[in-house]
Amino acid sequence: MNWISQIPSILFTFLIVTSLAVGGATGHVQSGAQGTVADSEIFEEVGDIVKIPVRVSPHDTATVNISRKQYSAEVTATDQDGDGQIQIRINTFETQTSGNPSGYSVSSPDHLREVSQRGDNGLTEGEYDIAVDGNAPDSTLSLSSGVFQPGQLHTLPASEKISKTNVIRNGSPTPSQIARGDILIAEFEAEGIMGVGRFDDPPGNNGIVAVDSTVGTKTAHTVQVQGEGTNTSFREMRISYDNAANELPSDLVKLNITHAGVDSDQDGQIDRSFISSIVNVNTNSEGIIKITTTDQQTVSGSETVLLRYENVTNPSRPGAYPATISLGPNRIDTTVEYGPAATGNLGNGLNVKASTTSSNRFVAPLPFKYFTSPDDDRLYVAMDTSGLNNVTRESISLRLSQSRKEGPIAAKKSATNATLVEPTANMAIANDQWQAGSEPLEITGTTTLAPNTDIWIRVRSGTDVPSPWIYHYPTSIQPNRTFEADITEDRIEANEPVYVSTVTRTGPVGPEEIVNVTNRTEQN
Repeated sequence: MNWISQIPSILFTFLIVTSLAVGGATGHVQSGAQGTVADSEIFEEVGDIVKIPVRVSPHDTATVNISRKQYSAEVTATDQDGDGQIQIRINTFETQTSGNPSGYSVSSPDHLREVSQRGDNGLTEGEYDIAVDGNAPDSTLSLSSGVFQPGQLHTLPASEKISKTNVIRNGSPTPSQIARGDILIAEFEAEGIMGVGRFDDPPGNNGIVAVDSTVGTKTAHTVQVQGEGTNTSFREMRISYDNAANELPSDLVKLNITHAGVDSDQDGQIDRSFISSIVNVNTNSEGIIKITTTDQQTVSGSETVLLRYENVTNPSRPGAYPATISLGPNRIDTTVEYGPAATGNLGNGLNVKASTTSSNRFVAPLPFKYFTSPDDDRLYVAMDTSGLNNVTRESISLRLSQSRKEGPIAAKKSATNATLVEPTANMAIANDQWQAGSEPLEITGTTTLAPNTDIWIRVRSGTDVPSPWIYHYPTSIQPNRTFEADITEDRIEANEPVYVSTVTRTGPVGPEEIVNVTNRTEQN
């Protein structure tokens, strides 16, 4: 931070310099080292993570200077593994915290030795010179303001696991309709968030989450606690806000419980509510809430207890505060956060909101899984829709937003909307007279199911005597949500009707059609 004070004929300049020294690693520190930047031009967005590749002699130490006008940073690092390369990483969001050099790091296994930073604004929009080991600049870094593109919808078959590989590589673009049971994916191309979001430790994963984390504001708090390996039974639920720092939420005596129940399938919605069983709520000035129910409540290791109450006033100071949640005899230590770092369920003002036009609402702060692809500025949000039985024909919205509390990063937003529909298939049969042993039964169709879903054409006997039978013929949904099959079957007797339908692993998805099986002489 620069302060300039003008007195007649005398100019005083005060410059704050912050530095970070890191020890504990060996390396050859050579004053004659001549490192170079591998790229002559580096382009990135403010809020993202800049990567500066530096070439050095094996095991050498290099000092990289990044400078522009009233900002300068020097990063000293050692090529620990001797491969002749050091990658300097700069979280441009963290550098904007005045006097904070922690935004600088190096890729493992190389070693960061020291960081010094001059200036009060960190890395903002503009062009910076990059020099190595005191030489003239041989590279430039250009930082621009990032933008959010409109969100894109994708889908995966219900049989697929929600994993980073499946979501990023295998998801198929789709129109606005998603079959219930399939996996809904929202792809956000969002520049300038990779250094902002707390993707490894999002505040939305805390055991207690303030809906609005602003200090001193009145808001709602959401409590989420997953059951343990064996079933846990309880009639009393206890929330304890730790008062070690003399900071407690206030107005607990006025709290209003709006949601209480168990999420049995991890979709963020309450599947078994016990709010009507609550008979007593006790609070005190020490930050303790006791909730008692008339009936015994049970939660398994794969389920989550969700509780939300309103009219709570956050403490006056930001930070992460300890808290405990007890379900009967079981106690869970957790955290609740307040302030800018906890704003948004992904932190630092970054938020993905899931909502539906149904009366059922998502209670959990993170009712989805997410994955990042920093190289192309992508954030993927994936939801399993199999448990959303009550929102069929309703709209599901996933909205990414970045709020601007302070600093140079502008507020941005992007959204996707999908309609959840029933899994169906409409089949067309080219021939209603089928010579089963000598010609194919030609079938085409359209479906609401996700591309790459495995389905089967089921052919069953039209009569139950003398011996009923069912045959299944596999096919797969194409990228445009169509399917086709040519069936030749010599096990079917002539002169009997058969019933043809489409099925998935979970059952039929379309009506049965009747086809008459003939022999060759009848057809001629």
